[in-house]
Amino acid sequence: MTHPVTAGTKPVGVWRTPEESLSDASHLLTIAHDSSAVARLRPAKINFYLKVANRLGFNSEEVLAGSGVTPENLTDPRHLIEVADYIHIVARMHQLCDSPSLAFTLGEQLTLGDLGILGYTVMTSPTSAEATKLWFQYISVFFGGLVGFACELVGDQLLLSYLPDSRIPDALLQFSIEERICCDMALQRLIGIPEFPVDRLTLTYSQPRHVDCYRDLIPCPIDFDSKRNTMLLSSNALAIPLKGADPETHQHCLKLLTSAHVFANAGSTFPYRVRAILHGNPQLGIDDVARMLHCTPRTLNRRLEKDSLNFSQIQAEIRLEVVETLLSTTDLDFRAIARQAGFADARSLRRFFKTRTGMTLQQFRDDCARNHARMSAGV
Repeated sequence: MTHPVTAGTKPVGVWRTPEESLSDASHLLTIAHDSSAVARLRPAKINFYLKVANRLGFNSEEVLAGSGVTPENLTDPRHLIEVADYIHIVARMHQLCDSPSLAFTLGEQLTLGDLGILGYTVMTSPTSAEATKLWFQYISVFFGGLVGFACELVGDQLLLSYLPDSRIPDALLQFSIEERICCDMALQRLIGIPEFPVDRLTLTYSQPRHVDCYRDLIPCPIDFDSKRNTMLLSSNALAIPLKGADPETHQHCLKLLTSAHVFANAGSTFPYRVRAILHGNPQLGIDDVARMLHCTPRTLNRRLEKDSLNFSQIQAEIRLEVVETLLSTTDLDFRAIARQAGFADARSLRRFFKTRTGMTLQQFRDDCARNHARMSAGV
């Protein structure tokens, strides 16, 4: 069977060069910040839960009990689910299934059909770069969830940071992160990639009893009790041509996706949008971010003040996260880390980091190395 090849794409079976992959990664960074994770949710996610619950022996009434969601709501694709109702339904799923590995079951059951138009758009993408970009840009819009993400380049690798919404109850936090990761890992299966090239996974919670589920799904080093929830992808993650490429269908689906995104993303919070922009480029200042959000710096800070925040506070938080990630996952020297995190020089970075953490850069890096060594040794 042959597959169409259009101008500007590689034929199936031809791998892209590292330079082309990095170009794709840079493009992904500029547009694929998930600012919709805190918006209201479309029915697709709840309908998917009901499908899985039915296979596990539970009916819709049991799952929806006590929520403000009715079966009629779920037949209307324009209906948006309130966050509180979504959290209630997730809690009900947990209560009914009583399985610590529920998130992995959900990931296994996910199909392209569950994703609607997003599924078709991803499936017809020319390369894994395009599919990955669309997946992370639109998955929260069309499938929902309260764990967003930001991505950044670390050398020739792509680092995804998972950002749980503050409204997630502590009892559901681990499940929410697991579900997002399992959903993202399902991408490799849905678009026909034999093995998604994940180099490392770091998680903020302790190693769970069902750790074997992680190892079966993600054959890479996994660090629990870490400072951030991240997934590090190797450079060839964006270099894989897809067999299902269909340029004409793909372009049609893209138009539908764009239209739906504008509608569904209307409820995103302003602070989250600021954070998403800074996660992608921590070097940006308040003037840059204000321009991207079509407002003045004064208006930007005024809107942040409604949530008891200011730009400097958010910028410092993001830069600290970036520095900690680069220290723990790379061998970059301190000058290179300073540049990537938006500091004028290594001296400014050292002063900032010491003030924030009480540790030197080298002390933090050494601690991370020791923790990783203990995890690798199974201690």
